[in-house]
Amino acid sequence: MKFAILGAGGVGAYLGARLAKSGHPVALIARGAHAEALQQHGVRIQPTPQTQQSPWVAHPAFVTDTPAQVGVCDVVITASKNYHLDELLGHAQPMIGPRTLILTLQNGITAYQRVAELYGTAATLPGLIYCELSVEEPGVIRSGIEPVRLTYGPLPPHAISPLAQALMHALNDAGAPTTVVPDGRAALWSKAIFVAAMSAVTTLTQAPLGPMLADSEIVETLTAALTEARKVAEADGVRFDGDPVASALATARSMPATARSSMARDVANGRSTEVESLNGAVVAKGRALGVTTPVNQALYALLRLRSQQEISA
Repeated sequence: MKFAILGAGGVGAYLGARLAKSGHPVALIARGAHAEALQQHGVRIQPTPQTQQSPWVAHPAFVTDTPAQVGVCDVVITASKNYHLDELLGHAQPMIGPRTLILTLQNGITAYQRVAELYGTAATLPGLIYCELSVEEPGVIRSGIEPVRLTYGPLPPHAISPLAQALMHALNDAGAPTTVVPDGRAALWSKAIFVAAMSAVTTLTQAPLGPMLADSEIVETLTAALTEARKVAEADGVRFDGDPVASALATARSMPATARSSMARDVANGRSTEVESLNGAVVAKGRALGVTTPVNQALYALLRLRSQQEISA
């Protein structure tokens, strides 16, 4: 299978490295010093000590900042931040043919909708990834959780296609355990519920998960935010097999006590955040559906102001 990774930062470069190491032709779409390092030295993966994994290197077939040079792919994986997605999708057309699937791995509930608007619902695979991946320096990806896991599925009424099944096998063989589900929206909302709450609280407190989950008041706040988001999803027609609130809390407790959200790191480093696509999207969707979200509204307002102050500092 031929792959392109649209936005080869922490998540994208890691997945590209996994696929390239297992023998698939992979093109990484990246820019600047990061792209130069990837071209010269490959993707260098540096697991944290907690993962008990050794560093490794992979060399994708192609690194470029020009998607037109890549040609049509079987699968395009969008791995950029939400606020870069529209710009990247605007240049993605040369890589997308009539059979191409586009797997979205952005946090939140807006990315797959944008892809579906541009390229159709049949080509769109809403997906999620559980990981702690970041660019430590150009070309070097820090991994804090192993194995990295993915879940994705088609948009109803479309069924799971043979290519979607083949993608699952390719990712599993590459060392990224992957599950394909009948409705990608339910999987995506499950993570969106988790990420919106956890990102907001870790960012506002600048505390890792361990101290947060040891504080009963914080857990109560997290539970309230998670419950609001679940109600919004259900009002939007999403049906969950289990309880996404309990699942989110269990996932958080299974992660390293030192884990921090990418949003917390972004704010600490004065970078833009995905607050609009996370808590902001939950609040906006709740308003549209008549579901009140006071906890997420408060988190959203505080996060937006804090991120603006950090960026302007």
